Amino acid sequence: MAEALQRLKHRGPDESGHFLGGDFVAAQTRLAIIDLKGGHQPMRDHSGRWVLVFNGEIYNYRELRKQLAGRWTFRDDSDTEVLLAGLVTEGAGFVERLDGMWAFVLHDTASGDLLLSRDRFGKKPLYYRRHGELFACASELPALAALTPDVAVTEDAAGIADYFRYGYALPGRTCVAGVSEVLPAHMLRLRSDGHIVQQRYWTPSVEPWKGGFEEAAEHVRELLTQSVHRRQLASDVEVGAFLSGGVDSTTVCALAQKSGFGKLRTFTAGFHEPTYDERAPAARAAAELGTLHTAEEISPDMAAALATELPRRMGQPFGDSSLVPSALVASVAARHVKVVLTGDGSDEIFGGYARYMGRLLRQRYHRLPAPLRSIVERGVLAMPEPYAHHSGSLLKRAHLFVRLAREDRDAYIGPPAIRKETLAQLVPGLGTGNSMPDLPWPNDPDELRQMLLMDSLVYLPQDILQKVDRATMMFSVEARSPFLDKELFEFVVRLPWQWHFSGMRGKRLLHAAMRGRVPDFIWNRRKQGFASPVSHWLRGWLGDDLMAIADSGDTGVVDVAGLRALLHEHRAGRADHSQPLWLAYAYLRWRAG
Repeated sequence: MAEALQRLKHRGPDESGHFLGGDFVAAQTRLAIIDLKGGHQPMRDHSGRWVLVFNGEIYNYRELRKQLAGRWTFRDDSDTEVLLAGLVTEGAGFVERLDGMWAFVLHDTASGDLLLSRDRFGKKPLYYRRHGELFACASELPALAALTPDVAVTEDAAGIADYFRYGYALPGRTCVAGVSEVLPAHMLRLRSDGHIVQQRYWTPSVEPWKGGFEEAAEHVRELLTQSVHRRQLASDVEVGAFLSGGVDSTTVCALAQKSGFGKLRTFTAGFHEPTYDERAPAARAAAELGTLHTAEEISPDMAAALATELPRRMGQPFGDSSLVPSALVASVAARHVKVVLTGDGSDEIFGGYARYMGRLLRQRYHRLPAPLRSIVERGVLAMPEPYAHHSGSLLKRAHLFVRLAREDRDAYIGPPAIRKETLAQLVPGLGTGNSMPDLPWPNDPDELRQMLLMDSLVYLPQDILQKVDRATMMFSVEARSPFLDKELFEFVVRLPWQWHFSGMRGKRLLHAAMRGRVPDFIWNRRKQGFASPVSHWLRGWLGDDLMAIADSGDTGVVDVAGLRALLHEHRAGRADHSQPLWLAYAYLRWRAG
């Protein structure tokens, strides 16, 4: 138990506690945000029957507390006790009334039953393992491994197959044999007889909304403002925000700055490479909004140190290299605040990713005669793919589109991490992977709408939210996502997807909702994304480190000859293989421990 707590110390450096009761042991490390003097965990009810450990924030805890007041004598002002009171007095159904982000475990000492739950979008992690009569769960995989030291950490073949196809494990799964995660928007019950049942508690309606576009834009503005002002800023410590100078983070910062809570602190970190550096637009946005802004450059040494450390911290392979700059900007924020607001979730619900526009363009492109398409594709592929980020290179975007145009139209689960031919070269003989868990909606016959829904259910929790949680909590900072407000999501998911696009640009509805509240120049910028210059690093220190690891021993499913060939092509400038090479690096670094 002590080792597991130590491995979670970064998530909660302010306080720790434990409970020992028969064959049940609970412990927690706390990052104090609400009720700094109370909220001690594990928390027990008045009778001592119920024991709760909880990670996250319940934004509507004050309203819920008022509703529970006649049935519970409160001992402190924490959201933790509100959660315990609701679960004890109303049962597991109380979860449906929560607004926030959470992972919790509730133990009934009388029956021996356990109740586990995660928030609707999977912002907070919760992993578990059964080994014989032992059931263990934890917020991070390294801590879970410490709870089961007699069980070797070995690869799950299906999980590794999913990782190389998508860059992450699919919902409910991991890359570690015998380890699962509680699904977002689910409760898991472990009965005293050992029986496990997991059930969904939230299925938002997709019944089409009957109103018009302007009415929808006004309602989006109201809901987003309410999310920032009434919920996401609920805290007993100062709240800051990440600011990239893009639409999403600037929207959140604009609303937070006008909340009446005082001057907002904002944070940016950027690279020396121009196409990966957002410090200039972030500084301009901060100046126009009037925030107290801090920006730092990410040095190669800082990036190299984190690239080496993060795969071990994750506890399983993770293929999104923007984990590195995300952790670095979190380290900047951690010197000033304990809570930050982010723009996460906007791209998925408002149609912000280039792949959506690419899918629209592909539908039109395939109407062209095949000989003409062949000429276009040969012309594009005859030119070497540049190392630059796609936001700053037309040729890079052309290469990405040709790949998309040549893809088989398989059922969409998430954006593929690498091309099929590259996958076969790097990891030959890869298995089939896991099947998808049950989803709240049937497959939508509309291709683009299905992409939007699937990205909200798969890519968002498994990539974006996992990345942000680990990056921020590594430096003891809590990240909140105003775009992932329950009421906002439930409204937007019912709207026609066409409202999100104007020609080949996304976020039309969000633009209409925030017109006049966000600086005009923000809407005219190309979408950049928070990426890292992995393609450049692979020509130097990262490529050297990758091959040193590959040459030092067992490489698992990675074929060393294929890996070497890809790196050689990349360094020669004949192709940009940064994504498959990063996938291999994160995998091999994790295997190396």
